[in-house]
Amino acid sequence: MASSSLTSQANSISSHYQEAKKKNQRILPSSLFFSSSPNLSSNPKISVQFVNNHFTQPLSSFPRPLTIISMAPPKPGGKAKKVVGLVKLALEAGKATPAPPVGPALGAKGVNIMAFCKDYNARTADKAGYVIPVEITVYDDRSFTFILKTPPASVLLLKAAGLEKGSKDPKQEKVGKVTIEQLRTIAQEKLPDLNCSTNLSRYS
Repeated sequence: MASSSLTSQANSISSHYQEAKKKNQRILPSSLFFSSSPNLSSNPKISVQFVNNHFTQPLSSFPRPLTIISMAPPKPGGKAKKVVGLVKLALEAGKATPAPPVGPALGAKGVNIMAFCKDYNARTADKAGYVIPVEITVYDDRSFTFILKTPPASVLLLKAAGLEKGSKDPKQEKVGKVTIEQLRTIAQEKLPDLNCSTNLSRYS
């Protein structure tokens, strides 16, 4: 009897152990997934829904194309012109024509010769009788600008002495005279083209 009772108790304990083991195996997967959330692990539906929705979008290995929304406005005046030539001429005021030396010098640069002659004559109309040097800057689009210089000192000296031309032999033949006051006037007129900082250096 004792042996039969012990066998029955052993079978009962083994049966309870097996049931407990199976029960632990069913609960174990949920407890592993949600060890920090015991309330969710007790509901299989919630556990499955949470696991299925937990998905991370992989990063693309290719760079995304950039879309330019706006650009900075261009600088005032646009692209700067490129200087392609500098022409220096000495012309009689108000009498520039397409004839040499103007025509060949500007024609080689592609400049509108008639436009230059018209502008030059207009700006030197009040200096009739003088030779007015001009520096013409030519750009890559064939446009041009120019600045006027003061008359050469030799021209101003002839005007002051009342002569049309100088001596053929300055060392032997004297053809005219100028006063100190006239020299001061000439120096004052040439001042824009002179590289000097004092009145004394003008006459030296």
